[in-house]
Amino acid sequence: MRLLMLVNTLDLLDENPALLSNAFRRFGYEVVLGEINAIAADDYRYFTRGVLISGNGDASHHGSAALGDRGTFFFDECQLIWVMSWPQDGVARDVWQMLWLASQHTPFVNSVEGLVFLNNKHALGYVLPKENRASSYTSNDFALLWGRYRQNPDQSWVAKPPNGGCGQNVFLLPPSGPNVRTILQCLTGNTIAQSVLDYGGVGGFKAEYAILQKFIPEVAQGEKRVIVACGKVIAWHGRSADPHDHRSNLTQGAKPIAVELDSNEVGLAELVGRRLMAHGINFIGIDMAYPYIIEFNLAYPGGLYDAKLVSGSDRSDQVAELIIARFKS
Repeated sequence: MRLLMLVNTLDLLDENPALLSNAFRRFGYEVVLGEINAIAADDYRYFTRGVLISGNGDASHHGSAALGDRGTFFFDECQLIWVMSWPQDGVARDVWQMLWLASQHTPFVNSVEGLVFLNNKHALGYVLPKENRASSYTSNDFALLWGRYRQNPDQSWVAKPPNGGCGQNVFLLPPSGPNVRTILQCLTGNTIAQSVLDYGGVGGFKAEYAILQKFIPEVAQGEKRVIVACGKVIAWHGRSADPHDHRSNLTQGAKPIAVELDSNEVGLAELVGRRLMAHGINFIGIDMAYPYIIEFNLAYPGGLYDAKLVSGSDRSDQVAELIIARFKS
């Protein structure tokens, strides 16, 4: 059996391909790490550059280059494909189209449809029960978001792009904040200023979408990253934010910490996992400040490595075992 993991680069592996490629090899799989941005077709047979992981024991390491034989690998010669990264913007449309076509013949751990349509903040209202999500407003019209903010003068908000990640452009908006108007203009494309600078809009359509979400006080008590595979909670850790930042993303200076996960939190995470499985999503990372879920990550959810650091337990074998059983059935 051969598993193809599609990653951004073969020269600097992040935690998921490093840990999970070793886990699948321990279960007898061949593992190929392939470049997601190098997908091509030979008479409509899809392939990419990659590395067939070789050697005994752990041949892939977090932060190192993939070790093994480099070559060209065809999708239809693999029995399972796992998208572990997001294609670059310039080639994303073509990559997703080819991946969808490939998925008609070879199973994907996380479906292309699910990755494209559910890996964003728009999907929270579709997946989550109302009591487990913060109220929010989405628009590319600055005036609408500004009006919503002003209707609730005592409310704190968070403003962010619906398809951002790693804490990019996530702003905390306090009541009567002096920069709120500017921030909302910026997030929606600065259309008023651009229309003046472009002499009536000759520069083209500039509007961008933003989400205005009610601030959740529970976030101040700390978020938890929960890894769910095939509807089962596998690993988790807490995140302690930098004291000078409201964001708890590890990429923004937060630190992973050991925490407990109670039965209510496990139940909510597994409910989300089961709902996403109905759309072909079998591996996710959930950001939770119970009873709220802040967001979920489907393409390359971190958490396994940091959970291992704080707990001393590597749960990658449990993930591999669940995925293998899922696709055997």
